Amino acid sequence: MKKTMKKATAVGLVLTSVASLAACGTDSNKSSSAAASKEITKPDKFTVMMDGTVVTLDNGGQDFRDQLEEATGLKGAINWVQPDHSGYYDQVANAFQSNDTMPDVVILSGNHYTSYASNGFLWDMTDAWNNSATKASGRLVTGAVENVEALKTPGVDGVSKLYAFTPARGNGCVTYVKSAWLKTAGYNPDDVANKTLTFSEYYDMLKKLKEGHSYVISTAGFIGNEAPWTNYLPEFYQQAQYDFTQDSTGKWVDGFQQQAMKDALQRIQTAVNEGIIDKETINNSTANARDKFYSSDKAAESGVFTYWAGTWMDTLESNLKSHGLDSELIELKPIKEMGSYVERVAPAWAITTHATNPEGIFKYFLDTMLDGGDVQTLWCFGAKGTHWDTKAETVTLQGKDTGTEYKEGEFHYLPSPQKPSTLNKKNHIDTLLMLANFKDKNPAESVLSKVALTSQQFFADNSKVTVNVPATPEYTDNITDINTARKKAVADVALNGVSVNDAMATYTKTVGSAVETVTKSLNAAAK
Repeated sequence: MKKTMKKATAVGLVLTSVASLAACGTDSNKSSSAAASKEITKPDKFTVMMDGTVVTLDNGGQDFRDQLEEATGLKGAINWVQPDHSGYYDQVANAFQSNDTMPDVVILSGNHYTSYASNGFLWDMTDAWNNSATKASGRLVTGAVENVEALKTPGVDGVSKLYAFTPARGNGCVTYVKSAWLKTAGYNPDDVANKTLTFSEYYDMLKKLKEGHSYVISTAGFIGNEAPWTNYLPEFYQQAQYDFTQDSTGKWVDGFQQQAMKDALQRIQTAVNEGIIDKETINNSTANARDKFYSSDKAAESGVFTYWAGTWMDTLESNLKSHGLDSELIELKPIKEMGSYVERVAPAWAITTHATNPEGIFKYFLDTMLDGGDVQTLWCFGAKGTHWDTKAETVTLQGKDTGTEYKEGEFHYLPSPQKPSTLNKKNHIDTLLMLANFKDKNPAESVLSKVALTSQQFFADNSKVTVNVPATPEYTDNITDINTARKKAVADVALNGVSVNDAMATYTKTVGSAVETVTKSLNAAAK
């Protein structure tokens, strides 16, 4: 029986009471092995709910959907539901309130995924994955199994199982430093790039970089809005854990109250007071932070920016160049105290217990995402003739007088239907992050950015996948208030001159009992 989910908001998570669904769908405690002996049939009709990471209708999405249904043999079987990206999880919660609107397949991430799994609304696909064509293909990339295993989370029975599938790794952030700033400060960029700095060495470098500038670092908030939370200021947080975490004995504790977090907050306060970190970081969106990195105004520009690896390095360098700035960046190795960068648990595709043929949906819809051929190409690049092509033609971006000529058989991206002044370079799966290679060579191999490829490999070599916190009912009920208190403590220390000890005392006074309740529930569930 599914648990009743009370209305809660955890990192934007909105889960509304759905007690009326207790009898709907398949019993989530049944493993997919229960159907292992029966023939897996192609699903006749199912609903897929997805966010804006899949190409949208105003960007040629209908052509993608049509071509995908044709390639998978699911023509007419899929009812596609794609809410506005910014309000996606509100719409997911609304959809789960009724049997009539509950999807059969849904993209979920972080606490959203763990909460729906722990309350019995997601189908256990552990055996389906273990017996899948993708896992047996021999095409899995290094780290693929680890990324899938990171999705295991406790279900309604408290046992960790796989309730979702991801075709790509989660990726994460690395710290970029402008080579021009390093040279001005007397550093050799190659030397910095090849050395593992200590925090002391890193901070001394930041102080030298600041000369002539208002600040060095401006990023999207002193703390993130989703797990892994600390990834935009990793050198300052180091080993500190913002959320609940397991200590060296396996016991669950509140990471925010540990000494590592107290030390981290003190480092951030010092850096703000000394003008190393931009005070406006508290209000920055990711777009604001990027704009400051592209700025040429010494009073407003930043020189060190921690942001997503891979394709984003190419984008950052391209935008610096278009703004008339030196575009050379180095990627900083994780400082000694960090050990490694953090890779998030990837957003993933879950099959709900509402589905009447979950085995068929997994086999014909999810497992084919990494088929190594036409279907994988669609998920990576979108629809042929709309988002990319191989025919002989001249491609001209809107606003440009001349275009680029391509020969027959030469893969090339096409102008985005939504924004024809730019090329549409990807669909849902970033080809640099996919968990399985193509059977032959990557169709886009000739146009892949060498900068992006090198950056993604750098991150893969210097990162570890994080883990999700199990969503006990007590966690779901209390995490909104706890996170609100955590963010207030961070802001008070960073900007308002409040001491770390005083901020922590206020935090404990405000949500100490809630923290204790959650901690007890996590440790009880782990037994």
